[in-house]
Amino acid sequence: MKFKKKFKKINIMIKKEVAINLFGLIRDIKNSNLSREALVKYIMLRVKLKSLFDDYENARQEISEQVKPSDWKESDGMKEWDEKFRPVMQKWLVEETDIETKIFSQEECADLISSNPDLSGSIIDVIVSGLLHE
Repeated sequence: MKFKKKFKKINIMIKKEVAINLFGLIRDIKNSNLSREALVKYIMLRVKLKSLFDDYENARQEISEQVKPSDWKESDGMKEWDEKFRPVMQKWLVEETDIETKIFSQEECADLISSNPDLSGSIIDVIVSGLLHE
């Protein structure tokens, strides 16, 4: 008698910073070796990550404007402004997202990597750890 393992999908929350970094790594990679099913999962993940990246850009701009010293001039240094900006931006970046990035099986990860033979080993490691559903 054969038993099939049933996997309970566990939604692992990731921080915004991790998701934004993952998007930066996969933004320009190729996906030509992915099956149709894997490609759909990949495209939907990219849409979510791109949306978060857009939110990041907007938050960065808004936070920058909010903490800008009222008497700041172009000739002034950025130190005071940056000291106010960093902790607020960091607080935003460490918030968790509901984006599930672990979408690929081992085979699908291998297909994505084989579509991109020019990727360095360290980038492959980050991509695989971000996308591989164990």
